[in-house]
Amino acid sequence: MNCIWITTDSFRQDHVHCYRPEGTRDDSGPRLHVQTPNLDNLATESVLFERLRSEALPTVPCRRGYWTGRRVFPWSDEPFYKGMYIHAPGWRPLPQEDVTVAEHLSEQGFVTSLICDVYHLMKPSQNFHRGFQGYDWSRGQEFDRWKTQPLREGRIDEFLKTGARESERHSQVLVQFLKNHAFLENDEDYPSARTFRKAIDWLKQNKDHENFYLHIETFDPHEPWLTPNRYFDIYKPDHKGPRLIYPNLYKREQLNADEHENARANYAANCTMTDHWIGQLLNTVDECGLRESTLIIVVSDHGKIIGEFGHYGMPPQDTGLALNEVLLFMRHPSGEKAGTRFPGWLYSTDVTATMLSLLDVAPKPMTDGESVWPAVRDGVDAFRNYLVTGHAQMVCTWQEDWLCLVNTEENTACLYNLADDPCRQDDVADRYPSVRDDLAAKMRRVVER
Repeated sequence: MNCIWITTDSFRQDHVHCYRPEGTRDDSGPRLHVQTPNLDNLATESVLFERLRSEALPTVPCRRGYWTGRRVFPWSDEPFYKGMYIHAPGWRPLPQEDVTVAEHLSEQGFVTSLICDVYHLMKPSQNFHRGFQGYDWSRGQEFDRWKTQPLREGRIDEFLKTGARESERHSQVLVQFLKNHAFLENDEDYPSARTFRKAIDWLKQNKDHENFYLHIETFDPHEPWLTPNRYFDIYKPDHKGPRLIYPNLYKREQLNADEHENARANYAANCTMTDHWIGQLLNTVDECGLRESTLIIVVSDHGKIIGEFGHYGMPPQDTGLALNEVLLFMRHPSGEKAGTRFPGWLYSTDVTATMLSLLDVAPKPMTDGESVWPAVRDGVDAFRNYLVTGHAQMVCTWQEDWLCLVNTEENTACLYNLADDPCRQDDVADRYPSVRDDLAAKMRRVVER
């Protein structure tokens, strides 16, 4: 059996139609109905998982778990490396002692390849290409230090609110991003498009291998949310003026209603563009005759805050459904359990363990995850009773509809019932102290272990 694993970045579950046909879960504006026809079609052929959580956030800690099947949270005391400007806990290279999936599958006779535009993974010290027999990096996402030419006069103002402050014009992330995208001439010049085009070419050239593992990493729909206008026009067809593709420069209170909807439309456009390229890749799987021999996994790392709690981006204190719900599709080559939904809790490390079990290879050393497929196959709704996840100073315990959110810096514990309060507005810890204490105790057991 082959495997194609696709990781997207910052793809909110409520921005995929098959997850929420009623539209986005957003208390900051009208619901959006995001167009994701290719993922919707994939859902009819796959098992759709409703309660996956990355055990460690953000981007790099999560991928360490996917890459190795090992937990990254609780945080360990790891050295800092030159060239790393993000100081988040767990944001470190792959440890030398870890055995990666690519290393393990290569030893099992698989041809392994990484095709990637997530520049964090390819920085000099990170080493995430370790174990892959081939790898390719599409440059230009976000703050990738790639192009150095100056921006043309007025270019940055096309993406800032009217009357932008001088500090906004000198945003290092947005300036570098626009330098990287100065050469765009058509839809296929965008980094994620180049990534998927390379993956499509790789499939056509490598389809005859007995077993292969193709890992595709796209940074979309991570901000800045630049897309061809045809995607943006779906959500804001009559818009005139700047496109706010990087609202992280602002707080919600600094944007009026139209500017906020502008930002939301740009994110939705990026989701639809990402869906398009996933569809092109899946079409190639069929054209190459690989459907009945290839396991397909499409997953994300986390969501995105788009105005909730007054912010844009992913502040750790804004943990909740918008930031932590993660999409996951698994399409078995036999069609097993196609079109079903699995409501049980599972960690990101369980996705890795499930993939390895379905590929029927020898167990990988040092794996913390467990295969969820026996529960899927048996129609059992439960898998893990609860989850404990970490994001910087915030530690979360998820059980049933409860979220216990502990701020380890402030030594506070809040409790939310996400069924009644999906936007996490009402702390009910004082009303349910026994629930809060039970979940906090479960959190401590994981952290202390």
